[in-house]
Amino acid sequence: MKQPLLSLLALGLGATFLTAPLAVADEKPIPEKETRVVSGYLLNNNVWGKEKSPQGWQLVDVIKAGEKLSWAIRYNWPVGSDPHSVKAYPSVVTGWQWGVWSTDGRLPIQVSALAKAVSGASVKLENPGVQNVAYDLWFHAAAPVRSEDKPSDELMIWMARHGGAGPLGKLQGKVQIDGAEWEFWFGDIGWKVFSFVRVENTTSWRVDAKAFIDHLVAKGLMPATKQLSSVQFGTEVFRSPGDARLAVTDYFVELEKTSLGTERKDAR
Repeated sequence: MKQPLLSLLALGLGATFLTAPLAVADEKPIPEKETRVVSGYLLNNNVWGKEKSPQGWQLVDVIKAGEKLSWAIRYNWPVGSDPHSVKAYPSVVTGWQWGVWSTDGRLPIQVSALAKAVSGASVKLENPGVQNVAYDLWFHAAAPVRSEDKPSDELMIWMARHGGAGPLGKLQGKVQIDGAEWEFWFGDIGWKVFSFVRVENTTSWRVDAKAFIDHLVAKGLMPATKQLSSVQFGTEVFRSPGDARLAVTDYFVELEKTSLGTERKDAR
């Protein structure tokens, strides 16, 4: 993820410690600032805010490859010079990622041609800090979507938040979508940022991401001509109280389109 600072609602954390050993990964860990294609997904060890906490560290482990991908993040992010800044967004990417692409070739899809966008996973977070567990969907204004193109819209779906983490922008109210209640936030940082924050945290889900896109279209907040270019999932970490770990089990993304849609210029 490449995004400016987010706000915090609170900063108080108690000290906790890991209680379980790390799982054994199938491959060597992915180092910081590197990516790896696994089963068509792009695993991205994204540490874009590390300059605010240079002593922090992070590794991404592949636990089990497949259409349902299991992976984990090990990290330690001291608060550093700015408690309000995101230090990292380790994530799994389908589609576009600021200059690179996943290899599955399923995105982009024009919003008007999107028939299905469903994702799910189970997560276990050890020693939580100030952070979320969240999807990050990116949109571009027109086709073709080039690797270097700047996005026009960003849609975040927070499945959980910890330690008082809060999204960018201002709270607009609460909405019911996909069987749950969500806070709806909006901000603008050169592109529009829409954030839906689940009122009650969850650790296992199957979420209809298209329902959130449809909500924005129905409210006139996003034209259906936009291109859904990326579906990402991970954790934005502001700080951790020590060594921590997020394990993600059976992650999947299902995408379907109603027509041929669009292709990116450098499609594989």
